[in-house]
Amino acid sequence: MATTWISPQLLSSVFTGVAVVLLLVALRRFYLAHQTRATAQWRASMDTLFWWTDPVRLFRLHLALAAVLPVAAWWASSSWLLALLVALAIALLPRVLQSRLHARRRERLVAQLPDALALLAGALRAGSSLQTALALTVRESPDPLAQELSLVLREQRLGMSLDDALNAMRDRLAFEGMDLFISALTLAREVGGNLAEVLDRLASSLRTQAALEGKVRALTAQGKLQGWVVGLLPLGLALVLGVLDPQFLRPWFDTASGVWVMATVVGLLAIGGWSIRRIVRVDL
Repeated sequence: MATTWISPQLLSSVFTGVAVVLLLVALRRFYLAHQTRATAQWRASMDTLFWWTDPVRLFRLHLALAAVLPVAAWWASSSWLLALLVALAIALLPRVLQSRLHARRRERLVAQLPDALALLAGALRAGSSLQTALALTVRESPDPLAQELSLVLREQRLGMSLDDALNAMRDRLAFEGMDLFISALTLAREVGGNLAEVLDRLASSLRTQAALEGKVRALTAQGKLQGWVVGLLPLGLALVLGVLDPQFLRPWFDTASGVWVMATVVGLLAIGGWSIRRIVRVDL
């Protein structure tokens, strides 16, 4: 009876093919899971910013940048350190942009709220109802405050109570001026009182607070700039040396003593940046 032997080359090819297929399946599942998680987070963030952009396109653009820019940086400089830093910057780019956009939107809301309160108080003093006064404030106020108040009115038209709509806006925005405004509206609707006068006083207090915060930011701007310089100067110097003389930085990463020196430098920079940030931060 003849015996059929399977060659080792055939077995190796079969096992290699199966391993490649399993790896591709695992990578596809990881990609889809990461895409779902990232796009859901970006969609929630863009909804709060009133941006109507497809998050899937942004996710694919981010992946393209993460795949192309580090390779381009390595090809242009022949420095794997620069390529690693570019990859890290691309990875952190969405979070940094979201944080910055939310901070800018909050600054605009804080600046627009006193004028909107004065307008709302004037409309109430002229005899308008709260609903009509809010609609007038939406028409006369700029974005983003007009967008937030317009959303409150639309939610109320769809059946949500005014208190629930205002509380949803407070949870969505979460800053002190909006908390005071919504608390004033809620108390006035529950216990009565001269809401127009309360809003006028609140607008005056918010203007005074905004002026004080602006003065504090101006006085602490130099300290913040010093913190950025102290934190980024060593990194910039390392990048320049890595481009001009890559061999000069190699002992820092190829030897145990060099790794310890780098870790110590990074730790000291982090402590210095944190200390400067604590010094220049003033809580009002």
